[in-house]
Amino acid sequence: MKMKKMKVKEAVSFDEKRAGLLLMLPAAICWVLWFFIPFVQSVYLSFFDYSYLKPDAKQFIGLQNYIHMFQDPKFLLALKNTLLFVVITVPVMTLISLGLAIILNTKFRGRGIFRTIYFIPYTIAGVAVATMFMYLFVKGGIMQSFLAKIGFPDVTWYANVKLTMPFIGILFIWQLVGFYMIYYLSGMQTISENVYEASRIDGAGKWQTFRYVTLPLLKPTTYLVIVYSIIQAFQLFDQIAAVTSASGGLGSPAGATNTLLTYFYLNSFKYYKVGYGCAIAVVLFLIILLVSLIQKKLSGSGEFD
Repeated sequence: MKMKKMKVKEAVSFDEKRAGLLLMLPAAICWVLWFFIPFVQSVYLSFFDYSYLKPDAKQFIGLQNYIHMFQDPKFLLALKNTLLFVVITVPVMTLISLGLAIILNTKFRGRGIFRTIYFIPYTIAGVAVATMFMYLFVKGGIMQSFLAKIGFPDVTWYANVKLTMPFIGILFIWQLVGFYMIYYLSGMQTISENVYEASRIDGAGKWQTFRYVTLPLLKPTTYLVIVYSIIQAFQLFDQIAAVTSASGGLGSPAGATNTLLTYFYLNSFKYYKVGYGCAIAVVLFLIILLVSLIQKKLSGSGEFD
């Protein structure tokens, strides 16, 4: 009798595994077709001098694209702009989303409406958000008129070399902060009330409870928020393309909006230096991978359970 039960369990287990593999198969095929194969092709082409205009003139040049990259002032400026953007926007967005989640995790009238209001910007296309902000921060615009009264220069932000990236950072944070607020809100609502009750019995105040109970239990959520926001910050393109279309194209003004992704696009699809563009894409991928691994190491195991 026991042998029969074991065989039934083994059969069920095998059927479950097979069903799981079949369900994963479409996603795996899409991953291979739309990520793995293009990535391998990009790595391959990064060792060639290759152009779409002259595909038959492809020439193997080894590491020359990578050597030239780190001697290229425009690439170094794009790298600097990208890293500064990530280092500034990701912590600010993480703190704001956590703060909003703390407020909306308390009970008050209209809480659901505020959750919806904060989340709506994430559902709007990046180009539409950029267009709206351009009207607000243009010289003489609604927001710019207010900022001028408190000491900011009365200029069009997206046309100013010093202000164009802060402008893009503001609209980037505004659009995504509600999305990550939902992450934190979901994490907070999984924390058992018994844990908070135990901390109150031990005499912990609100700040001590937040610091020693809430924050440690939100560690997996924080890891997810930081990693995902870093990836999105590195891959920012739509907003930059929309903003720079009014001031001279990608990179304008004076290279202030050049990032690794926009510089990859310019080289690959405007200058037709596909090999060089692929080398930039490979470096961008390696930077994102390295930053994610460092973040995982700093946050501990990085496990989500």
